[in-house]
Amino acid sequence: MKHNIGDYKLYIFDLDGTLYDQPMLRLIMATRLVCYYICHPIRIKELLVLKHFRKVKDKWNDNSSEGALYDKVAADKRVTSDYVERIVRKWIYDNPLSALLRVRDEKLAALIKKLRQRGKIVVIFSDYPTEDKLKALKIEADGRYGPEDKRIDELKPSPKGLKVILEDYGMLPEDALMIGDREEKDGMCARAASVDCLILKRNVRKRDYNEIGI
Repeated sequence: MKHNIGDYKLYIFDLDGTLYDQPMLRLIMATRLVCYYICHPIRIKELLVLKHFRKVKDKWNDNSSEGALYDKVAADKRVTSDYVERIVRKWIYDNPLSALLRVRDEKLAALIKKLRQRGKIVVIFSDYPTEDKLKALKIEADGRYGPEDKRIDELKPSPKGLKVILEDYGMLPEDALMIGDREEKDGMCARAASVDCLILKRNVRKRDYNEIGI
């Protein structure tokens, strides 16, 4: 960071893995998945597709939209893209919502609230839909950006989303700070847009909050 944590005008937070404890959420979801597919063994193929989606997503370096990711997984598993999207929506978008508040990063939630009280602009930027997750997390922001914004048709580490955000708020790159949890996604995205970044540990319990003034 070129400035102290409180000296920026615009704060851009990644959502997944940043605002909540993703390893803990995945443990909760793994338990739910095992229970569900033990009771529904005829649908075990869905679990294999979901596992492959996670694997491809974690290594995805293509800047194209998420639709291309569905197409890739569908081709690999010889199913339709609609089939992949339905499974992803069920287990990655919808089902985890009920567990999010339990794994929220309370200190980051408090930081967001404090920044907004000081008149700073806080926005959420994710490769996944943001509205339902923010509601589940009970976090309010000045703006949210994700695949629901049709102007952003590329995934991180493409800087396109950050450039849209800067333009919307009339900010220069040096006015903004990106806070995320993945160097290969959030960090590279920020540097490509000449925006400062702060990368936190993915495990919430191991984060050093001194570096962000909490």
